[in-house]
Parts: sequence; structure tokens; C-alpha cells
Amino acid sequence: MATNLIQRGLIAITGTTGVGKSQLAIELARAVNGEVINADALQVYKGYDIITNKVSREEMLGVPHHLLGFVDPNREYTVQEFEQDALRKISEIHQRNRVPILVGGTNYYIQSVMFRKSLISTASRDHGSPDDMPSGVSGSREFEQQHSSKSDQDLWEELRAADPVMAENWHANNRRKVLRSLEVLAATGRRHSEWIRESEAAREKEEVLRFPTLVLWLYADPPTLDKRLFERVDKMIERGMFSELSQLGKDLADQAVFAGLSGGFSTGLKQAIGFREFGPYLAAKSTNMPDEDLEPLRRQGVEDMKLSTRRYAKKQIAWIRNKLLPECNGTLSKSVKARPYVLDATDINTWDSLVKVPGVDIAKRFLDDDQSLPEAKAISKIAAKLLAEAKEKPNSVLAWKRFRCPICSKTPEEARDRVAHEVWLNGQDEYNQHLGSRQHRKNRLYRKRLAERESTSLGNSDDDSGD
Repeated sequence: MATNLIQRGLIAITGTTGVGKSQLAIELARAVNGEVINADALQVYKGYDIITNKVSREEMLGVPHHLLGFVDPNREYTVQEFEQDALRKISEIHQRNRVPILVGGTNYYIQSVMFRKSLISTASRDHGSPDDMPSGVSGSREFEQQHSSKSDQDLWEELRAADPVMAENWHANNRRKVLRSLEVLAATGRRHSEWIRESEAAREKEEVLRFPTLVLWLYADPPTLDKRLFERVDKMIERGMFSELSQLGKDLADQAVFAGLSGGFSTGLKQAIGFREFGPYLAAKSTNMPDEDLEPLRRQGVEDMKLSTRRYAKKQIAWIRNKLLPECNGTLSKSVKARPYVLDATDINTWDSLVKVPGVDIAKRFLDDDQSLPEAKAISKIAAKLLAEAKEKPNSVLAWKRFRCPICSKTPEEARDRVAHEVWLNGQDEYNQHLGSRQHRKNRLYRKRLAERESTSLGNSDDDSGD
């Protein structure tokens, strides 16, 4: 292998949860003398190894792993911290003449490492679109607390006065994003929109990629992946997930364990899928409710966890398609390139022939600085389709238009928790993908049937009144 590229190159493996990223990372590391760097925002925390799906010591097969299970759960680990920690690990691995392999499903973690001037997101599992924050702005709780007495509308009006361009991008009820834009102004003295505009212009002109990078996207057909994800939750239960949930109940009652995190399940380790979903079950269990009464809550928690996992996987795919791939494509005309490849991980029975063997071959050619790298679209039919659909560069955040979906938004009367839920999409791409989603089609069919029942009921009422 070409020593110069080993000393400055990077392999990044991305894909949805449950698609086999960790397995491929270990296989590649053993084949190319590599070390694995975790890029999963929840696996950085100590504990809850089953719920966060950490790779076990046995599964590592002796391959060194970094940034895995090292952060105390009583605080929030930021993307800015990850960027610094990962860059330091990459430098150390290069100095050992080994290959850094960045692997995980938190794609804004991956992008923060790959790209200088990256539009870094502080997105949680509930927010698929990015905040696009300067790397020096962390989204601090202190800033949120300073403005806790202000209403959503007051904050939005404040943003509109200071940075009308960004105000037009965020809905007044999206408190988190409005606060982030205000924080950029407070921390840097510059409007958020100005920073984004200059950052996007710089990315057009400058070499923004830190390392020659091979990006391997493990993709599985959604229906097949859904089945696999549901089965994985069942396997997590078999491995002892409810023991971890029992510990979670105790930790939630102990104020010291999650002391540095805000309430609810939207920050730090508490974002892990399974925590919120089993909240009602744990709350009832803490009252010593009989087992027969707990069982329906337990079953509902399992079902909610499966559905949340599926929704999260869809958001991961949308991010890769709309953000990561276009960012990679934007480097192909420059001297330092990110080369994306898609590997078809749909059928686990063809893993070796469609994932492991081609993945290792591509990685070795990349590290050899071989100009005969295979044509990415020729790897498979699904690779050709997904790569052909990718944009040449990402859409500008400032060009976004917000769309509200009236089909999926719910009034308090329609919502199960009696709280209004509005579904807003940022940009035409995100909106179009939402319109084709299974959940949107399901909600559309539900509303159609509801309208038909109401029409029938109204017709029967008219008939009765005419008698």
C-alpha cells in the first residue's frame, strides 16, 4: 500500500442502524491494518450497551476501537467535542502507520470530521434537519436557560429583528432552532445567515475535505431492513434489555445520574431509542403495579421502540442522500476527494459476495492510491440508482422553503397525548421524500376513510331528517 495515503487517508462507513456497519468496519480493519473510531452519538456514553447496540469485546476480534463508552451519562457530549476527539485519534492512528476507519450512523458526526467549515448540526433523534451551527457554538443549556422565560413567539420576533433571513427558515414554534440561530449571533457577533452564506461560498472555492476519504454506504432495501430492525429489538430483549430498563428506572429516580441533562428524553444518552418508549412502563412499574397490568405497557413499549427505530432509519437514509452524498460529490472536482460507494447489504446471505469482498477490494485499491478504482455506479444496480439520484452539491440552507404537511399534522383532539403535533419539512427534497413515506401514505388513507365515514354518517342523518 502507498505509505503516503495510509498516513493521510480515511475510510468512513455509514448507513442505517442495524445494517451491519460495525461488522464491515471490523472486517476492513483486519484486512487493511486499521483501527475503528466510533461515530455513533449514543455509543460514546458509558453503560446501556444493549440499548445502544455497542459492539462487544468478543465481536471486536482484537481490532482496536476508540471513542466507545467513555463519556459519563450525566452530561451531554457535543459534536464539537467529537470533532476534536476524533481528529486527535485519526492523527494518532496515522502516526502508527495504520488506517483510521470512522463508523457510525450519526452522519453529522462523520461530516464534522471529514470537512472543514462543516455546517455542523446539533440535531437530536427527533429532528432530522440540521441547525447548521459554526463549530465553535455548542448549543449550550446556559443560553437556553437565559431565555427560558421568553415565549416561542417572543424569541422568533427577536430573531426576525436581528436575522430576518434565518427567521424565515424556522417556524416560530421550533424553539430549539430559533435559539440556536440567536446563539450564533450572541457567541460570534455575526448573523447565522451570514455565517452560512460565507461558509457555503468557501466550500465552493476551497479544499474543505480534511483527508482523502473513501465513503462506504451500506444500504438495505427498506422492507427487508424493517423486518431486520424489528427482529433486532426482539434479540435485544433476549439479551437482557429489560435488565437495562430496570436500571434506567433507578437512574431516572436518582437525580445525580443524569444531572447535567435537561428533562425529558431529548438530550445526551436519554435520546437512546427505548428510553422514551418505555417511559410509561417504567413510571407504572415504579408504583409497584401488578405484572398483569404492566404487561400491556410492556408490549406497547416494544411496539413503540420498533416503530421509532424504523423512523430513525428513514431519517438516516434521508441525511445520506440529501446531505452526505452531495457533500462528497462536491469534492470530486477538487484535488482532495471523497469517493462514495454503495454496498448492497439487503440479503445477509450474500454478505461476503456483495459487501465484504467488494468492500475490502475497494478499500485496498483506495489505500494503494490506485487509479483503477472501480466505477461506483457499476458495483450493483442499487448503487447505480442511489448514486444517480444524488445531487452534485447540497442545497443551500438559505434557499430552503418550509412545508407543513396537513395530512400528518394533528390537532390536540386527534393526537393520542392530546397535544398538537405539527409536521414541518425543510426544503423541497425533504418534503417530497415525506410525501412518499409509508407514514404519510398511512395517514392519508386514514384521513380518506375518516372522511368517507363522516360523509356516510352525514348522509344517513339527512335521510333520517327527511322521514
